[in-house]
Amino acid sequence: MTHTDTYIAFMMDHAAGNHPESFAVAGDLHISLSERGAETAHLWSMIGGVMLERSDPILADPAQQSSRTGRARWSGLSADEVLFQSSGDLSWRRGFSGVQYASAGTPGTKFMKLEPGQSAPMHGHGGLEATVVLSGRFTDGYGTYSRGDLVLGEPGMRHKPAAVGDESCICFVAHRPNRFWSFFQ
Repeated sequence: MTHTDTYIAFMMDHAAGNHPESFAVAGDLHISLSERGAETAHLWSMIGGVMLERSDPILADPAQQSSRTGRARWSGLSADEVLFQSSGDLSWRRGFSGVQYASAGTPGTKFMKLEPGQSAPMHGHGGLEATVVLSGRFTDGYGTYSRGDLVLGEPGMRHKPAAVGDESCICFVAHRPNRFWSFFQ
């Protein structure tokens, strides 16, 4: 799967409501802060609407849909709350790598801060990680990202994020909640 395919699949799952809350919030942030995200969400919304119109009436009924899935999409965290939190005083803690992290308040989410010129060590991902730039910019060997950009760390991908410019780079980072990693956050 290419990075483009991963982005399309991520945004399609977002439109369908298939993400855990951590990824759903990352998708919402990308949509609210990025023209590309807003356009992609609009496209998938239109496609989904056409598919629902052509589907079985029971499948198109939201009451039937929610009773079948048996789960709510949200437990409370919204894109607006994330933006409000990130602009305030967060309790930053330095991780093993020297990168600073702060809790975003929902399992599978955190804020990450890279100071100007700072980089994280080269690392890989065992599962999908979604990072949305909230302020500043960073590069990772695959591209340079700024406010609103959604960066998907694919399983097996190795990269070395580094802040670019004179401003701290603050990101919202989401992954599937995992009990093991909660000990390190």
